[in-house]
Amino acid sequence: MANEIIETYKLMEERIKSENAKIFFEMLDSPFPAFKAKAINELMKQKIDSPIIKEYLDDSDAEVRFSALKHMEKLGTIDEEETKKALKDLSASIRKEALIIFTSYGFEPMEFILDYVKDPDPTVRYQLLTSVLEFYPEDSEKLIELMKEDPYQKIQHLIYALENIGETLISETIEMSVKKIALSRYYEKNDSMTFFNVLKNNYYNCDKKTKLLIIKFLAGLPCDIIKEFMEKELSDEKDDEILMQITRTIKKVCGNDLIPSWIVDAFINKDEPKYIKYGLKLATDKDDMAYVDFSRGLLDKIDDDYVIGAADYLVFFQDYKLSDYVPDFLNSLSTKRILTGLKIIKKLKLENYLSEISDISMNKKYPISVRRSAINLLKYFKAKQYWEIPYNILKDPTEKGRLKLAALNALLRLNAEMVTDL
Repeated sequence: MANEIIETYKLMEERIKSENAKIFFEMLDSPFPAFKAKAINELMKQKIDSPIIKEYLDDSDAEVRFSALKHMEKLGTIDEEETKKALKDLSASIRKEALIIFTSYGFEPMEFILDYVKDPDPTVRYQLLTSVLEFYPEDSEKLIELMKEDPYQKIQHLIYALENIGETLISETIEMSVKKIALSRYYEKNDSMTFFNVLKNNYYNCDKKTKLLIIKFLAGLPCDIIKEFMEKELSDEKDDEILMQITRTIKKVCGNDLIPSWIVDAFINKDEPKYIKYGLKLATDKDDMAYVDFSRGLLDKIDDDYVIGAADYLVFFQDYKLSDYVPDFLNSLSTKRILTGLKIIKKLKLENYLSEISDISMNKKYPISVRRSAINLLKYFKAKQYWEIPYNILKDPTEKGRLKLAALNALLRLNAEMVTDL
């Protein structure tokens, strides 16, 4: 019997996935290009491969051809010849994507794409330069030399940026995307200390967006190199957004121990809910229970960030005071609060809410994400008396595939023998 259940489960799983994709395969026969492109994109999201997608590389509509190319790229089914063919497409968007595929897949020879320095579309030429810089950095000098006289301003900015990193960082006219590419290139070409010193020496002359970019790049360096600089900026910085990014970098590179208690307190005492929520997350990471009473006081606030930030903090410390708020959360108009209520039920093991959980799981007015969480809770609590809920979901042809997969897993736990009845 056990083998029969397992086999039936596998068959059901495949059937659900195929049913979920059926409508998109039907859309491929639509006379409307937008429908076909949408269908291909959805099949890509669901990671569903089919030989038929290749046919749409030759579709008369550029949007459909682009979607087919992206699908095959994402699922790893594109080959070198198909990529070279796409490089000759009349659509600049497709040629740009083909350049990304050619370089990221490591197709050879690299010289094959050098002809695109003469592409009539400047965005294609720019893509050529950025792709080679990313995937063939050792060959980029040759390409840069070929493109030095290119009239497209973004290309000129990027080439200048590569050769003048300091001036690029402090420039107010060079786009952030160009600065990011230039920093990536400089990072690859130099040792950690050289890279750090250039960023540090130019940091104070940069605008806010560039400072945020620099701080993110510092997260790729060793703690012993950035520690002193980061700790100083943590103490001196007045801008809340930059302060949060500094804290994230310290936490990522050096760990929670280097996050001082005063910075946790500083975020929690901010006015904006997103910073308070972040401060409580820091306190959670540091196992700091000093904000339990404060968090309880936030549970009656209107803004979701206040309430959910406080609930996440309190549930981490198993604060049973939260159980008083579960009914309000489950009856909320906010999907986030309903999900938080279900999370509290699981973390505090509040099995007395099984009736409410079952009502949510079978009520189609709730979003799929909420119903999936409710069904998973029935499975978590091994609520065998509610086995008919996942069973009926699986029998209902109007239910979504994602929900059915959760229901199938729940039924296997709650009443495995009924899997063979489907």
